[in-house]
Amino acid sequence: MSCSGEETKQTIKGSAVGGVYAEYLFCDFGPDMSEESFQGLLKDWNNILDDLGPNSVPRSVGLTPRVETDLFDGLWVLVWPSKEASLVGWQEWVDGPAADWTEKTSSIISCGASSNGIVQNYGFDVSFLRAPNVVDEVPGGVVGFNFCSYTEDFQEEQLIASSQEYNQWLDAASDAAGRDSYWYSIHVPDFETPIPGSTAGAYDYAFHHVWDSEESREAGSALFASTAPAVQGPQADCNPEMALYDSMMFRTTDM
Repeated sequence: MSCSGEETKQTIKGSAVGGVYAEYLFCDFGPDMSEESFQGLLKDWNNILDDLGPNSVPRSVGLTPRVETDLFDGLWVLVWPSKEASLVGWQEWVDGPAADWTEKTSSIISCGASSNGIVQNYGFDVSFLRAPNVVDEVPGGVVGFNFCSYTEDFQEEQLIASSQEYNQWLDAASDAAGRDSYWYSIHVPDFETPIPGSTAGAYDYAFHHVWDSEESREAGSALFASTAPAVQGPQADCNPEMALYDSMMFRTTDM
């Protein structure tokens, strides 16, 4: 309760166990793209960022879609402590190695580029409603997104209450399974949706799921289908099919 006697409205950020700012860059593969060329590129990129210093992006993930799309070949995700940190880091990058890097690597991969002048870089305010618990050293995993819109009867407070019930089920399921390799977050777009050409349409938030492997995802999905309580009451308007990606750590340092 607030000092005025009015009930304090719950917010996603206020209910989160942590948060970051994440930017998703749309990437196209070039004619020289190969496992060998990309691994060399990734090593060079990390070395450049290490040399730039503490304002460089501390964490990055690559996502490969399981269903082909005309929008991109892959996603390069930059994870920052805040939007302010991203602005500083980007400025140092642009003022420093950006031009040479683009010239050197465009035949392998091009990220954020666009023929119509719009930079294909989409930022999100990310709130962890369940703490990330997958060790960063794990080489890869699976990421899923459900794109959702609020309805008249399902708003932010209902999302928080729903996540609390979900966490209770996850706690019980983790105890029964003896391990917990799954976590999730809520991504609130820092741009106007829909993204042109996207099948997701307009949405208010993305429900972001992370598993450490396909086996964990399949086991968790089966457990949820067989033991989760029936859905009751108003629900958000979400896309019926989860968008799935295979993930790979590109960079991880202390944030």
